[in-house]
Amino acid sequence: MSAAIDPVCGMEVQVSPDALTTMILLSDLPNAAQPGRHRGVSEGGGERFYFCGRGCLLDFQDEPARFLDAGFQPSGM
Repeated sequence: MSAAIDPVCGMEVQVSPDALTTMILLSDLPNAAQPGRHRGVSEGGGERFYFCGRGCLLDFQDEPARFLDAGFQPSGM
């Protein structure tokens, strides 16, 4: 099983069918092409991001551009 990094807190998350995820279309975000930003798992023209818990998922869904900005540092839990 592979792992992904939660873009909100920086925790390692197991990639599995029951993981908390969301899909972001890269064309929807102005900072999507910034070098050095966190990357999700590429999937069909977008990126799928994985989360350690519901709180991180909801925070990301509220402000995805904030968490994908190249200057953002995960909070660490």
